[in-house]
Amino acid sequence: MKIFVRIFCIFTVFFALAAHALGAATINVEGIGGIDTPPLLLAISGPPVPVGSRVMVGYFAGLTDSEIIADQTNPVFLESTFIAFGPGGAVGDGTGEPPAAGRFTFSTRAFVEPPTTFTAPTSPNNNQQIYIWTFDSNNLPTDAANQAIFTIAANAPAQQVENWKWPTTDDGSTDRSISLEDSLSMLVGGSNPNGTVFMVAIAEPEPWALFGFGMVGLLVLRRVAASGSTRRRPNVA
Repeated sequence: MKIFVRIFCIFTVFFALAAHALGAATINVEGIGGIDTPPLLLAISGPPVPVGSRVMVGYFAGLTDSEIIADQTNPVFLESTFIAFGPGGAVGDGTGEPPAAGRFTFSTRAFVEPPTTFTAPTSPNNNQQIYIWTFDSNNLPTDAANQAIFTIAANAPAQQVENWKWPTTDDGSTDRSISLEDSLSMLVGGSNPNGTVFMVAIAEPEPWALFGFGMVGLLVLRRVAASGSTRRRPNVA
């Protein structure tokens, strides 16, 4: 009898783990463009974005589109809110040898929960709209001089709108394909009539912001100095 109970317990644990095993979902990102028209430029009439520049896929947690636009001069803050779907890609990915500037095609993968019939989902479906954040740096956005942030337009075809949503958990249909040729909403940067997306320079913070940071630093230094001057010195025998 004990052996049957043990076997039952083993199978119960196995199916529970299987039900909660994470499955990989894929977002395919395409930015190839036409033969003579790279889809990603450094400026409105500038050269193609250099090979190796990062292309991040995900969303900005807790930020509206208006807030993203307002904070475009603060890449440190934007990066702190960005939830990436996998590692993303880079300009030149999937374009052959030598890699092509201003073009890319890649797949980025992240883990989601698969459909389950054994237990209730452990997390709610994530239907966040996908954003692409690209900049002319192969490292961090704070190292970049130019950037573009865009997503799907609200009036885009229904299938495109659906494709630009974070793959939901527990529905069994997780893979997505998105493209720079979709109907885009440009938050930072812009697009040309020929369908190319262009970056804009990352502006310096406003002078009043720099002044505010300086005043905060000065107050901190004065407080540290004051606390040091009033500290009781040890008695010397």
